[in-house]
Amino acid sequence: MVIERNRWVRRLLVVQPVLMWPVSFVLWSGGSSLGLAAAVVLLWVSAAICIAGIVVPMRSHQARRC
Repeated sequence: MVIERNRWVRRLLVVQPVLMWPVSFVLWSGGSSLGLAAAVVLLWVSAAICIAGIVVPMRSHQARRC
C-alpha cells in the first residue's frame, strides 16, 4: 500500500491529530465564541489533512502506473 511506503504520510497521519485535537479541545473548553470557532476550524483542517494524506499519495501512485 502507498501509505506504508511513504514515511511522511505516516508521520502526518499520526502526529498531526495528536497535536491538533488536544489544542482544539482546550480551545473548545475555554467557553468563548472565538475559541469555539478556532477549535472547529482546527478540527476541519485536521480532517482535511488526514484525507489528503491518504488520497494524494494514492492518486500519484496510480498516475505513475498508467
